[in-house]
This record gives sequence, structure tokens and C-alpha cells, in this order.
Amino acid sequence: MSYVATSTPSPRHAPAGQDGRHPFHGPADKMDDGEEAVGGAEQEIDLRQLRHHTKNTLQRILGLIARAPGLCDTPQGEKIAQELEYRIGLSATISDALFGLTDAPGSMAERLRRLAGAVVEMMRDTDQVIRAGVSVRGSCPVGLRDTVLRSAHELVSNAVKHGMKGRHTGRIAVRLVSDEDCTTLTVLDNGWGFTGTPRSGEGLTLAHSFAARHGGSLAIYGDDGTVATLELPH
Repeated sequence: MSYVATSTPSPRHAPAGQDGRHPFHGPADKMDDGEEAVGGAEQEIDLRQLRHHTKNTLQRILGLIARAPGLCDTPQGEKIAQELEYRIGLSATISDALFGLTDAPGSMAERLRRLAGAVVEMMRDTDQVIRAGVSVRGSCPVGLRDTVLRSAHELVSNAVKHGMKGRHTGRIAVRLVSDEDCTTLTVLDNGWGFTGTPRSGEGLTLAHSFAARHGGSLAIYGDDGTVATLELPH
């Protein structure tokens, strides 16, 4: 398992997807009513995740501004400006790992590492030290890669936002294993954990939706930290 730092990319024009289309555009071929309905439902989930990611980013920015008295009149103002610039860069890194919006996607392992590192940096408090480790074994089928990445985004975000809330240090492990019959994504943290049934906010609702697309399942346990396991059959 490797632990990685996040680099902030310079913005570039957004490329089309691997099939020549923009990531949110449907196929150019004419579809029948059933295909259009399925395509419309999937696009709505796509847009919901984009809105959710944007909302989380803006919440962090607003929180930083609200905690800075006399923002324009103190040296802290410059620090906040630098922090805002850094978080905007992290947002671009996350978007690239998920959708390739400003940079062409790399290998699956590289995308997961960049995604996990950037999400942790984006969501953590400024005084928190949270390390994210990523391990990948086997070859994830091409048709499942977007689902794995987007589920990882929501599960790592939840681990930082809820599992690590109020903790100064923590560790998150992201493990992806693909064998002949199944691809399994596991996200573990050593945070607070939970009792009973976890509250299903927008992030977990999205992750369950991603699993359902492929006839998969998402299970979450909170006895000792939190363990979220996404299983996608081949």
C-alpha cells in the first residue's frame, strides 16, 4: 500500500471522453424511448454527484472565510486567499480523477491515488493530519472503473467528514481488488465509527445508486472505525 501526496494541476481545456464525447453527453445515435429513459436517469445521477462535490467545496470555502476576522485587513487574509487557491486546485484534481474534465485520465491506480489524496486534502480541517493509502490488485474492467472511482469519492469524503470529525490525526485505506468474477472496493478508516444504521445522506445515496447500476451492493460497518465495501459482479 502506498501513501501519496496530492499535486495541483494547471487548468486546461476539458477533453472529450474516451469515446469522443463529453463525459455528460449521451451517444450521438438515436435511442428508443427505453434507452432515453435509462440515459436520462444515469445523467441525473452524474449531475447530482457534480452538484454534491461542488457543494462540499463551497462549504469548505465559506467555512474558512467565516472563521477569518478582518479578512481584508490582516495577514490572515493572505493566508486565506492562498488556502482558497489551493482548494480550487484540489477540486480540479478531483474532477480530473473522476471525469477527466481538465486532464486526460491515467491508469486506474493513479486515478484512485490522486482522487483519495485530493479528497482528503479538500475535506480535512486545516489542523488535521490524515493519511490516505491506496492499494490496487488485479485489473478492474473498463466498464466498472467510473463506478469504482465515483463510489470511492463519496466513501472517502464520508470518512473524512464524519469518521474523522474532531480528530487531529487519522488514516484512511482504499483497497481495490478485481478477480475473475467480482471487483471489490473497500474504504476503511480509524475514526469514530458508529452504532446502529448509518444516516444515509447524499453521499451514501449516490454510492448505493452507483452499485445498483451494475447489480452490485454496498455494505457499511462501524464497530471499529468505519468499513465500507462495494462489490460489483462481472
